[in-house]
Amino acid sequence: MAAPASSPAGDPPAETCRTPAGLRAMVTLVEEEFNRRGKAEERLREFLTAASHELRTPLTTISGYAQLVRLGALESPVELDAAMERVQQEAARMTLLIDELLLLARLDHGRPLERVRVDLARLCSEVVADARVCAPERVISYTVQLDAHEVRGDPNRLRQVLINLLYNVRSHTPPEASVRVELLRDGPWQVIDVIDDGPGIPQEFHECVFERFFQVERLPHQAQDHGVPHSGTGLGLSVVAAIVESHGGTVRIEPSERGAWFRVRLPDRALISL
Repeated sequence: MAAPASSPAGDPPAETCRTPAGLRAMVTLVEEEFNRRGKAEERLREFLTAASHELRTPLTTISGYAQLVRLGALESPVELDAAMERVQQEAARMTLLIDELLLLARLDHGRPLERVRVDLARLCSEVVADARVCAPERVISYTVQLDAHEVRGDPNRLRQVLINLLYNVRSHTPPEASVRVELLRDGPWQVIDVIDDGPGIPQEFHECVFERFFQVERLPHQAQDHGVPHSGTGLGLSVVAAIVESHGGTVRIEPSERGAWFRVRLPDRALISL
């Protein structure tokens, strides 16, 4: 008499699945998988809804100005020039939004990033120099701990992390608010601190700011009273979080008596096999 065929490797024996405990375990696994997929689908629906809303806003503005031009409602060169400037601003905002959406989609699907040696000291110095040119009225300081500051990663994406953090300060704090960038080493971690002395972020929003399409207008600080524009896409900090996490690091808001303190931690290159 032929022996019964063995179960495929990794699969539980048929007899085990027929026991009450085995059936309960299978039901639990199925329920967990359905819940996981349901949550993923819900996040996707929310993401698409928010993305559609954010894209509709600049498109509506561009369409409105185009209709005014066609109807001849903008007669003076000054009015026409102002309208074209607004169209250009909204087009640039929409381009940025699409670029950030594509980057997040790429990171969500686990597509590999470039992995080379990156000198964080040089990277931070260059980004700070660029930020000073973009905002000459703002005091932006940079200090670096005397140590090796190399990580393994995508230099363009890591550069974007600091650019986004400094842009966040420029967009949501008054011009007189200073900001300092500090680079240091903490054991096996390379640490980048971006600290401003603006109105700060309330404790209850410290986790929310990294969510996609979370808008700073919802924060009860007084940045708007200083005429600070809120022209972001609501994706800047979520892009920061996604890039840092893809490099095996973390980003969070640290407690601060004044202003906002963002801390990025990245694994030291010496501990990572190249």
